[in-house]
Amino acid sequence: MTMDINAIMIVLLSVTIVCLLFIMYVMYVRIQQLLREVDALSGRMEITGSELEQLTRSVEEYKNARG
Repeated sequence: MTMDINAIMIVLLSVTIVCLLFIMYVMYVRIQQLLREVDALSGRMEITGSELEQLTRSVEEYKNARG
């Protein structure tokens, strides 16, 4: 009788461990996707020095044109 309970417990724990490993894999894949998205967004958000100067000049011209 005790061997049966031990065997059942081993099977249940094994299934639990496999489920947890699968969840960890899914989380890893999702983290990698999010990191790629962050890299893509940061690439679009970078402003070069010349772009910043042009933006500053445009703002100054706009301010001067308004009055």
